[in-house]
Amino acid sequence: MDEDIRIGIRMARPADAAGIANIFVDSWRDTYAGILPVTGLLRMSKPDQTAAWTRAISCANLRNPTLVAADANANIYGFVSAGISRDRSLPYEAEIFTLYVAPGFTSQGIGASLMSSVFRLFSKANYGGLIIWALADNPSRFFYEAMGGRLVAERQHPLWGATYREIAYGWGSLDLGKSTQRVGRGSLTDPSLD
Repeated sequence: MDEDIRIGIRMARPADAAGIANIFVDSWRDTYAGILPVTGLLRMSKPDQTAAWTRAISCANLRNPTLVAADANANIYGFVSAGISRDRSLPYEAEIFTLYVAPGFTSQGIGASLMSSVFRLFSKANYGGLIIWALADNPSRFFYEAMGGRLVAERQHPLWGATYREIAYGWGSLDLGKSTQRVGRGSLTDPSLD
């Protein structure tokens, strides 16, 4: 008998690092196949990413969060990391650095709930606007448009010996509101992260 899967958004814990690393590497290999060099994608290491995410989680806080979409058994379905914007030339104080949903679980509201949680946290912290960068050839970039992001900038990004065009989506307001959305056979709750 199939049971509902309840997925909630919470701050990442050190034990989540391996699950985050798996999603990060698998998402890059899935999303960027045919866009980025195969050799670079194959060199990506889940153990190296686990170590990197363990460090990132240890430094995370409400102004520089790493959040996960997880079920009661600590299975990770997506994650987001964010903080102060790294590009101070643009009029956005906050930035989403990474946002990935596990392959096979996209288009079910997980990414939207992760974004909504960041927007709510950063709204409470009085950040003035938010930006996210994506490779221009990334087919998932249209998700940011669907979430109300406006195309606000572009740049060239060096990676693995080549240069790729990146585009930025910006939000001047951080009011996406609280959401509860259906996810597959279950539900996704987006509780306050006070």
